[in-house]
Amino acid sequence: MAQVSVSAPQLRTLRDRALRGTARGGLLNLFGAAVAGAGGLAITWLVAFGLGPQAAGQFFAATSAFLIATAVARLGTPTGLVYWVARCRAHDPSGLDTVLRAGLVPATVASLLIAVVAFAWAPQLSLWHEDGGPQFVAMLRALAVFLPAAVAMEALLAATRGFQRMRATVAIEKLGRTVAQLGLLWVAVSWLSGFSDQQGGITAVAVAWALPYLPAAVMAGLWLRRLRATRVPAAVEPPDLPTTARRFWAYTTPRAIAGAAHLILQRMDILLVAGMLGFTEAALYTVATRFVTVAQLTSGAIGSAVQPRLATSMSAADYDTAKSLYQVTTGWIVISSWPILLSVGWLAPQYLGVFGSEYVTTAGVTVVWLLVAGMLSATVCGVVDSVLVMAGRTGWQLYNVVVALAVNLGLNLWLIPSQGIVGAAIAWAVSLAVNNVIPLALLNGGFRLHPIGNGTVTAIGLTVGWFGVLPALASAMGGPGVMVAALSIGGIGLVASAWRSRNTLLRPARQ
Repeated sequence: MAQVSVSAPQLRTLRDRALRGTARGGLLNLFGAAVAGAGGLAITWLVAFGLGPQAAGQFFAATSAFLIATAVARLGTPTGLVYWVARCRAHDPSGLDTVLRAGLVPATVASLLIAVVAFAWAPQLSLWHEDGGPQFVAMLRALAVFLPAAVAMEALLAATRGFQRMRATVAIEKLGRTVAQLGLLWVAVSWLSGFSDQQGGITAVAVAWALPYLPAAVMAGLWLRRLRATRVPAAVEPPDLPTTARRFWAYTTPRAIAGAAHLILQRMDILLVAGMLGFTEAALYTVATRFVTVAQLTSGAIGSAVQPRLATSMSAADYDTAKSLYQVTTGWIVISSWPILLSVGWLAPQYLGVFGSEYVTTAGVTVVWLLVAGMLSATVCGVVDSVLVMAGRTGWQLYNVVVALAVNLGLNLWLIPSQGIVGAAIAWAVSLAVNNVIPLALLNGGFRLHPIGNGTVTAIGLTVGWFGVLPALASAMGGPGVMVAALSIGGIGLVASAWRSRNTLLRPARQ
């Protein structure tokens, strides 16, 4: 589609409108991400503290396998639905039903087939783990039953985000599912406290974790049905090409492979550690890396809010608006995630000690530091994957993720036997860097888009000052108590400084 010629004031109006919409959705998603992040840490604590390292390692390995299977089964439809629903609303309202059918039906069929295969092959996966057994097989099979519901929930919620509505994702996934998981796990772990030898008891913990996917999928379907019935897009110019299932899958197929590869990149290391070193080491590695999820949820929350607007601006070749969205949201990600990352880094032994004294090890602390460094560099790249995908370059994104996954697997197989969980952390940090550098180069070369703007620089400066320099001075003065006080002062100072700099953080530089 040819770029529409508009005046500079009109461009500024479009950018400001897109940023305001993204800010509303982003703030809502950030609240949901905060709840989901805290809930995820609480879930990890419940399992690690309540079950002990051996059983906890089995749980973390089984749920990692479940999430990888879910990523494969969803066939890339979440991103495809966000992109095509947003595009249809802007350019081809009559194609909405085509897009929904093209995305939802194949994902449903694939999830059912993979669930059956996972249920049947659970014993083979268990044999790969030296300390696996009937208990681990039972956990894998229990989780396989809920795989179709997890895939349906993600796809249906993605379709609601294509309507530029974040409430369903926050209410159903971030809040509802997280709170339900936490509550059910607390009941299951409490009940199991006196029966840790029973195979069925550990399986009940896995069921408690997976069960909330079922009502969440039902609620997501009802929410999408209501949006489809009431949200009528405004009349727009005719599309350049009609919306078809073939075009949907031409866009989505690379994303299907990339999405599965991306989740494998995030979770396979836990399975590899469990297989090579045992479930106890897998529990330690999971606990040491769990804080990363909080930062990832922050990026994901802002990315979910900005995706449909990126799709709209990129499909119209409005690269000024896309650049503004990318740079401003990168500043938001930095200022919301770096305080968490730096705080965990400064208090690494205390962070590990929350899950139990057996998790406070030199290797565990080293893993925390490595992942803090990796995530600091990753978050400053912003929603680089979302920008690349919403530009329609899913092939580029596929190449990027496959290269990063190959680096990750190669380094894991090389380093874990000799370096243990520290080797797994090194592999993760290196592959994360690869996963961000390649798309940054592609975006800059193809569209002249990059994440560094005035807001990004301001966010980095404020966060480093309050959570880097101030704690560094405190570390020379005393122990953990002084550090906690410094970080608390840093939090107050950062909020006050961010408010004073809000115009820079919330608005792009004038083009």
